[in-house]
Amino acid sequence: MSKTLTTPIGEFTAQTEQILGKEIEAYLGIPYARAEAFDLPEPVDSYSEKPANKGYGIRFPQQDVPPLLNRFLKMPMMRPEILTNTDKTFEDAFVLNIWTDGTEVKKPVLVFIHGGGFTYGSGTTPLYNGRYLAAKGIVVVTVNYRLGIAGFLPVVKADGTLSANRGFYDQQCALWWVRNHIALFGGDENNITLMGQSAGGLSAFTQMLSIESPRYFDKLIVCSAGEPKCLTKGRALAIWEDFKQKNHISSAKQLMALSGKKLLKYRMPLEITSSPVMDGKLLPEDACVVMTEGHFPIKPVMIGSTGDEMKMVDNKSWYKKLGIAMNEADYRKKCETVYGEAGTRLAEAIRPTAKDLPDLQFKMIEIPMFHASVLKALERFAKKTEAYGYRMNYVPGFWKGIRGAYHCAELPLFFGTIRDIPDIPKEAREVNLRQSEVLQNDWIGFMKTGALPGGEAFAVSEKIRIYEGTGSRDLPFPQKEEVRAVYDSDLFDRLQKDFMRGRDQSFIA
Repeated sequence: MSKTLTTPIGEFTAQTEQILGKEIEAYLGIPYARAEAFDLPEPVDSYSEKPANKGYGIRFPQQDVPPLLNRFLKMPMMRPEILTNTDKTFEDAFVLNIWTDGTEVKKPVLVFIHGGGFTYGSGTTPLYNGRYLAAKGIVVVTVNYRLGIAGFLPVVKADGTLSANRGFYDQQCALWWVRNHIALFGGDENNITLMGQSAGGLSAFTQMLSIESPRYFDKLIVCSAGEPKCLTKGRALAIWEDFKQKNHISSAKQLMALSGKKLLKYRMPLEITSSPVMDGKLLPEDACVVMTEGHFPIKPVMIGSTGDEMKMVDNKSWYKKLGIAMNEADYRKKCETVYGEAGTRLAEAIRPTAKDLPDLQFKMIEIPMFHASVLKALERFAKKTEAYGYRMNYVPGFWKGIRGAYHCAELPLFFGTIRDIPDIPKEAREVNLRQSEVLQNDWIGFMKTGALPGGEAFAVSEKIRIYEGTGSRDLPFPQKEEVRAVYDSDLFDRLQKDFMRGRDQSFIA
């Protein structure tokens, strides 16, 4: 079924369906911006075409993952509910999608920024379908933004200006659109929560610390990400020159003449995949300085991680590329060359919790890259604003739970799309549905009020919400002292570089 919504800015068509006893309207493929290649986006807020929205299944150019590969690798990030291989690809896929249970009453708004290592992903990912949250009284918005070279490579244009952070500016433009127009779709324009996971979480963090974006949202949820490592303009220029030399590119003009599909043959410099540029417009200074000195806006924040982040890549075929030692001698060598003194102490402290040597090393990657980043951010946010933490240990029931609470495992439970995953046994599905209800009620409560229901802010209790079994409880941050001991060391940077180098050689995104 479909229905038409006539507004002052244009006419939109919704696809409607009955979900949990409510009629949900999905306004899909709404253009929010336009931009020429390697230019910053300009907002679109007036529509002459009827209908104004383009429908579902639109994404930016990206490298697809062969779906059959996952049958052997069993990597959650390659499952069909997170891939968009069947979407139509456009170089101007500046669109957002809205799910609502009606336009008559204003409701809290969730704007979700997808992950994917800044190289793949889309707001059309089935995992992020907003219909189940909409049935609980939330207006859900998912956003597409430019990826890879098109979105993030620093480029010096013909007039000498530096073009950087384009994907982040796309996100900012979408946030502007939502603040100004979401009321037309039943959203409360004064109660908007920005949420992102992984690369989307780093994006959401970046928007919180930016100059303009905080004006366009009221609360922040960051999943499996920490503060971004920012680049100076000088470093951005050096990356551009190095990229040109390695790829035999003579000028920005040559690069800009290539189609989005042809741009995919070039590798993104690893340094760019998690590092916005301090361009003076998006970011005035390093995020580390902003966080340390408390220059961020006062908004309620929730930030956390999953219990088994690195289970997503625990595959023996990748051990060599990821530098996973298989015997004690190689492990000791790794302690000397990669972990350093602080890292080795941490490894020995957590060794009793590891099932074997590879598991210990995945935990070592996980703690500095994810859990320590969460703790550091919580402690810094808590000095100025209401900050809440979480650890998600619920396990989605497919593959008999072999990936544990893997990276992004909270998303099918939060969005409720766990219902749509076919290969979950009945008993596990029933458990997952109870877990989903707990997680949704908590996070919807945060979106409504800026507080986790029944919990105290981290500054008061130094506790976080732990999701285990089919319930939740507030407990001290797991292994807090061990984690705190390494988060100000250079272990994070060394492990991240080591992992990203191996990731770049594998099928990991």
